[in-house]
Amino acid sequence: MLRTGMSVVILALTCGSLFAGTVTVYTPNAGDAQYAWNTKYGSYGYTTGANSVGIYLYFGAPYGNDHTVSIFEVPISSLAGQTVTGASLVVESLGFGTNYYYGSASIGWLDVGSKVLTGDVVTDGLGPDSMSLPGGLTIYHSDTVPGTAGGKTFDVLSYVQSDLAAGRAFSTFVMSGSRETWGSIYTAESGSGPRIIATTVPEPASLGLLAFGALGILARRMKQ
Repeated sequence: MLRTGMSVVILALTCGSLFAGTVTVYTPNAGDAQYAWNTKYGSYGYTTGANSVGIYLYFGAPYGNDHTVSIFEVPISSLAGQTVTGASLVVESLGFGTNYYYGSASIGWLDVGSKVLTGDVVTDGLGPDSMSLPGGLTIYHSDTVPGTAGGKTFDVLSYVQSDLAAGRAFSTFVMSGSRETWGSIYTAESGSGPRIIATTVPEPASLGLLAFGALGILARRMKQ
């Protein structure tokens, strides 16, 4: 009896693991862009269609400061209806550095509120939203995080979960830097653009059906 019960439990766990999987979603070609503005004179507009997007911040008093940031949207609609247990943002860096005494650059999740996104940064009008300069994911820090080129990975599970809970089809991020800090990442157009690698498992209802099936097997075994 014990051996039979253990077999059923192992079967259920095995079936559950078969339904778990990894999903990789990529920024579309129109889903990344640079946006620049001057703090005194306003927007310089978007830069699109290049193989990379970058950052810079120039202090130009008394004529205002020039900001350049990068924005990218990653589609997550394929994750809807699943339980996401892990999500990593991966970007390919071309390198970062600073012309000032110290510098840093970060990627931040952009809460777009009720705005409905299309996967086109310009059409979605995300430039003004990016001026809030969200941060939190350090891609470069002159004292602690080297600005070397290559793949950079960040945990974005909480952001993806928030976007899914809000019914959003994309997770949106902004890359920005401190004074006279420069750097860039590859875009979707290059073939090595930003992407999210997500781990998913069946919804609780699916797991319940799986367990119910396992109990049915156990009942039949007990009758034999």
